[in-house]
Amino acid sequence: MKSAVRNACINGDLPTAGKVLNLDIEAHANDHTAYANRAFVMARQHNWDQALQDAFQVRLIDPS
Repeated sequence: MKSAVRNACINGDLPTAGKVLNLDIEAHANDHTAYANRAFVMARQHNWDQALQDAFQVRLIDPS
């Protein structure tokens, strides 16, 4: 997890963490770590649909 995302999560600034992760995903569409981290952030925001979609995407990219 990038320090900007980690710090935003610690400070409770989940929208900023989500924006940083969105940029990571746009830049590197096959980065399963960014999807996993965004799933965590979305779950903390109670955005269950997006969290589940991101978790599913992680499994598609890296089934192990």
